Amino acid sequence: MSKSVELKQKAAEAAANAREIAEKGEAGGRSLSAEDRAKFEAELKSARDYLGKYEQAKSDEGILAQAKALAAEVGGPVGSKSSAGPVGRKAWGQSALKSVRESMGRADGSKALVSGSVSLANPVSQGVTPLGAAPTTVLDLLRGESAAGMAGADYGRELAGYAPRYENEGQLEASVFGGDGGGGNTYTYLRQTVRDSKAAPVADGAQKPTSVYSFEEVEGRYKVVAHISEPVPLRYFHDDKALGDFLANEMGYGLAVATEGQALTGDGLGENFTGVLETEGILSQAWAVDLLTTLRKAVTALQVSGVDPSALVLHPADAERLDLLREGEGTGKYLIGDPAADAAQALWRVPRVPSVAVPVGTAVMGDWDGAELTTRQEATLHVDTGGALFDKNQARFRVETRADVAVKRPGAFVKVDVAEPAA
Repeated sequence: MSKSVELKQKAAEAAANAREIAEKGEAGGRSLSAEDRAKFEAELKSARDYLGKYEQAKSDEGILAQAKALAAEVGGPVGSKSSAGPVGRKAWGQSALKSVRESMGRADGSKALVSGSVSLANPVSQGVTPLGAAPTTVLDLLRGESAAGMAGADYGRELAGYAPRYENEGQLEASVFGGDGGGGNTYTYLRQTVRDSKAAPVADGAQKPTSVYSFEEVEGRYKVVAHISEPVPLRYFHDDKALGDFLANEMGYGLAVATEGQALTGDGLGENFTGVLETEGILSQAWAVDLLTTLRKAVTALQVSGVDPSALVLHPADAERLDLLREGEGTGKYLIGDPAADAAQALWRVPRVPSVAVPVGTAVMGDWDGAELTTRQEATLHVDTGGALFDKNQARFRVETRADVAVKRPGAFVKVDVAEPAA
């Protein structure tokens, strides 16, 4: 029995136990006792935990299956370690390096890979957020796990690895070269346009008030985000650190930064995403008195709309302005925290996430579960050593992904003007 099947069975058993407890109370025509309610909630939590572990295990098994399929295509083995989801961009580069070396630099005399692709865990949507800790990048937020990142009891525990989202199982299990049997380059999702709650006390027999929750169907299109390297001497394959740093710091980082920028500020023209800040329907907060007052009013604007903000994204230069705020005329104590101690990473319990993708003087705050980075094609490292490169003993690398951002609840975000007006 595979690990994913075992976890799925455990989730089903826990869910069945919870249902049995609930039905027991309903059959007896009484409310659950405190003891039964505690048991019910414990079983329900177990079911959710097992389901989360099941989804992760199934994703890991799918990635391993892809790696094995690729190995068969290029003629070399790829073990589970080389295909496991890495943690962080540097680990992504090291994983890429190992896979490429196994395909191109084998010592068993078999045919080496001249040109081919190695499918890897996605540096664009990587699983590096500690459970219970604040997110560290915008892409962490757009994975749809911002709430989980704020609340668990397992602070500091790292996720094993994150697989990109897919529309269906066929995409996950497909060969890198063979296609996935459908799905296309477009997708649809529902975007909330109206949220008008009319809930109120109602007398017996009276007409219940009607709340309005309107949606529109939005069609999105996946865009390719990619770049290629300069020719790199093949002798670098004998130096893990050199090529690993190259792949991690340049290719993986570049792909992540480009995607993050598109997700926030893409204008929707041509091959650009329609980013959060360019989506019609988001709220806005003008400058008000000073930086802290402006940001606090942004929190209020969301809370008045029934939105609990999960993160504030701002440029590092604006984050610096916050950190350097001092009492009095700029000579007293630092307002945000002692520089010698751990820096305050939240304002009014809203975590701060610095990003160079957001313009200086602009910040965006919101419930980031209202937007999602959708991935159609996982990040792929393509290696070419043929043609003129063969004559010069060189290789070139291409890293690309196919993704888009879906802003499902524009009203969950507020664009904040944090640029202090000229005197």
